[in-house]
Amino acid sequence: MLGWEFPPFFAGGAGMVCYELTKAMAQRDDINITYVMPFGPEEVNAKSHVRLLIANNLISESQIKIHQINTLFKAYDSVQSYSKRLKEIQELMRQKNPSGKGFMKKLYGENLLEEVYRFAEKVKLIGLNEDFDVIHAHDWTTFPAAIALKKATGKPFIAHVHITEFDKSGGLGANPDIYAIEKNGMDEADLIITVSEFMKNNLSQRYFINPNKIKVVHNGRVTMEKPQRKTFAKKNDDKLVLFAGSVTLQKGPEFFLDAAKKVLEHEDKVKFVMAGSGDMLNRMINKSAEMGMADKFLFTGFYTREQAEELFSMADVFVMPSVSEPFGIVPLEAMYKGTPAIISNQSGCSEVLRNTLKVDFWDIDEMANKIVSVIRHTPLKETMSQNGLVEMESLGWESPAQKCVDAYSQVIR
Repeated sequence: MLGWEFPPFFAGGAGMVCYELTKAMAQRDDINITYVMPFGPEEVNAKSHVRLLIANNLISESQIKIHQINTLFKAYDSVQSYSKRLKEIQELMRQKNPSGKGFMKKLYGENLLEEVYRFAEKVKLIGLNEDFDVIHAHDWTTFPAAIALKKATGKPFIAHVHITEFDKSGGLGANPDIYAIEKNGMDEADLIITVSEFMKNNLSQRYFINPNKIKVVHNGRVTMEKPQRKTFAKKNDDKLVLFAGSVTLQKGPEFFLDAAKKVLEHEDKVKFVMAGSGDMLNRMINKSAEMGMADKFLFTGFYTREQAEELFSMADVFVMPSVSEPFGIVPLEAMYKGTPAIISNQSGCSEVLRNTLKVDFWDIDEMANKIVSVIRHTPLKETMSQNGLVEMESLGWESPAQKCVDAYSQVIR
């Protein structure tokens, strides 16, 4: 299995999904997983449920040859936001583990595209000395490595797509360099796994992939603390409406602000929290002030896992107005804490979640109506909370793991 990140060395949702998926797979007697990532700890945890290999620790730069890659990648916005986010994570890790010398390195280099091809060369060398049956690669950063390993060994390659460039831009466009790598990876793969039917349709329409080559495996919920709702003291009786995630175009933060403005026309005792960082954060802060809502909004910036659990437990309702969301695991985290969730119809998780309210991301009137309904009507809020908890208890990773194992058998045959 090839990935760019793996807890505790991770920056995004894909890393958590890889952790949960491999953890469920490791419970089986017929599966052994070797997980290869470019950067990571100098001393790997021997008690991990996977055999973790760090490419940069095993293969030196002198053992590979990388040709100069001409690219405008340094100007790519998401790489810059990842770098900023990673620095915040690194600082948090240093505070928690100041003696962990060398534990945190850069997940993303000065030129991510060069790092991707450097990783590919190292994976090929590592793979030639490994005994394995299937290559399972997560997202575009690992596709060149998977292709190189497939050509070197003849082993089948499964491309697991969690998100595409079109999703990150809200469907408006894609960086041509990344699109080319995504498209080539999907073409070379023996089978493609997507996290939703929504994503499957996007791959067919935007990458011209035969739908028969695509297998949908929905995500489960991310493991958190005990699945009961905790109580945290509030300064007043105001209701709390929460947005949590990357503050980027893809997540629809502007629609959250527009809906908030309409909510305040009907409810005064309510506060809104926008938790997370991203390239639209400053714009959202300024917009809230321009709309006369500065005293109604709290912007937290980057938040930790512990802070996320506290926010979910405090909130009266969680809102995910994503413009283009391949799956979306944050609503599952909120529901696991007993928080009612409102999600966009343009999200993959809307295909599997039953105990949520759903709305088109652009319909701010209906979004506001649903927010007001939850915070006004206690029976509705309590019913959504209780039923959501029951639903989350059943939404584990055993089924996704089994579907991936079935995919392995399919490509081996």
